[in-house]
Order: sequence, then structure tokens, then C-alpha cells
Amino acid sequence: MLKHLVRLIAVLLFLGASALRAEEINPPFGLRWGETAQRLEKLLGGAKATIVDKHLVDGKEAWDVEGLLQTGLKRTVFYFHRGELVEVELQYQQEGWDDAHYTTLMNDVRKRLEQRYGEGQLIARRTEQAPDADVTQKIIGYKWNQNNTAIELVYFAAVNTTQAYRTLSVHYKSF
Repeated sequence: MLKHLVRLIAVLLFLGASALRAEEINPPFGLRWGETAQRLEKLLGGAKATIVDKHLVDGKEAWDVEGLLQTGLKRTVFYFHRGELVEVELQYQQEGWDDAHYTTLMNDVRKRLEQRYGEGQLIARRTEQAPDADVTQKIIGYKWNQNNTAIELVYFAAVNTTQAYRTLSVHYKSF
């Protein structure tokens, strides 16, 4: 009897873990995939965010939005296909942040994503000197896939002796 009970508990735990990992990845800010551009524009206005540019990227309409309040969030890019939300990219940049600050932020975001969606897949990790320049480039990236949705977490830095460009991107996608 105890043997059957242990097996039943093990099966239920396995099914529960599988169900957790099968959860769809939703876009941030409580949005849903397929939100209309018109509805999102109203929501952004209510949040006092500003659409600073609208342009096409790979056949999708992209809106560059500033003013969404979140520490270090410089810009959010919303992507629409046929007027419906299909991607959201959060771009974090802050004047004065060094490599260690971005690393800490990336580790915090990665930890939260792993708690929710399981271990991410490493998609990039390299540091290299740019050809014919004194610029060192660093890129680290992870990806999570769930039920035709994904999140990519990417840190990019280009640094030389006088300047530095660093950004952390959290890119939500539906397919």
C-alpha cells in the first residue's frame, strides 16, 4: 500500500512540474498576446508613457516607447503583426551603471525567469576584441521557450578606454 502511495505522489509531482513548465510566457505589464494596437495606445496614454517612434522591423510595426516606470528601463519596444501584439522588448540602460551592475541585474532577472519557466538555454557567451579597433565586445544570452512563446535575456557591452555602451534586453515573443 505504501509503495502505491509513493508512486502516486511521484506521478502527481511529475505531472505538476510538467504543467508548470508548459505555462505560456505572457508579455510584461499584465498584457496579453494579441492585444490590439489601439487598446495598447490607450493604456500607454493612461500610464503617461510616450510613443517616440513607429517604424517597420521585419514586416512588423514597432513602437519605441519611453516613460514606463521601472528602474533602469530606458525603452520598451512593442511589435505588432496585423495590428496585434506579438513581441515586447524591454531595454535596460542607465548612465553610470558598470559591468558589475548589469551582471547583477541580469542574474536577478535570470533567477526569476528560471523560478517560473525552468532552466534557460545558453544561446551566447563570448568576449572578443573587435577587429581593427580597441573595442572589447561582450555578449551573454539565454532563452526560454514555452508553448509557442519565448523570452530572450541578452547582455551586450562594447567598451574601450574612453567610452562604454552597455544594455540588457528582455525580449518576449509569441510565435
